Amino acid sequence: MSLQTELEITLRTDLKEKNSLLRKKGNVPGILYGNNEDSLKIKLLGKDLRKALEQPSIFSQIISLKENGKEFKVLLKNVQVNPANDEPIHVDFQRVSGKTKLTLDVPIKYINEESCVGVKNQGGMLSKNKNDIELTCSADNLPEFIEIDCANIELNSAIMQFSLILPEGVELSQNLLNGQDQPVVACSATRATLDIEEEDGILEEEDGEDVESDGEKTDTDEASEESEKQGD
Repeated sequence: MSLQTELEITLRTDLKEKNSLLRKKGNVPGILYGNNEDSLKIKLLGKDLRKALEQPSIFSQIISLKENGKEFKVLLKNVQVNPANDEPIHVDFQRVSGKTKLTLDVPIKYINEESCVGVKNQGGMLSKNKNDIELTCSADNLPEFIEIDCANIELNSAIMQFSLILPEGVELSQNLLNGQDQPVVACSATRATLDIEEEDGILEEEDGEDVESDGEKTDTDEASEESEKQGD
């Protein structure tokens, strides 16, 4: 189940109050919509929102909005920021229910990179091609992240997206299933590894060369025969 962040919000009853004034008071205006219900204008403390935005998975988790004893399950859909200082100035939340079908990007967490067989024993290098993966699931089954174990990846092999082990009730999005399978993480040879393999190949060729005469006389052989004739 996805990590759940809780945020306190307040419904905006005075709609004539300007957004700029709200921000001066340390609040961020926002809107709450979706789930076939009326949209609501809200506000929340900027410091609470900034702290929540520090989480890498904040856009792929169910957030609990608390308002005067009520609770709204939502997804964070959009945050507008001030380009001058990157401070949030407006936020959009989408209501969801436990059974709401979601399709969204979920972060990937790679583990055991340092003990990867292809890196540790075979001189390869890991290439992580994705930081997140698009999944489809219900809001109740939304995972915080997808974990990928790199320990057993060998040199010149990969973990493909179609072979990912996903939690129950979670599947790749139809967009991915309709496309070609792609590597999520792969272990490939480094330049140093290729140089070593090339040197090993040259040494093997040199060790395997036939040093016996192929029947043709060399300059040394001819000189030796001439010396023997003069001796006679």
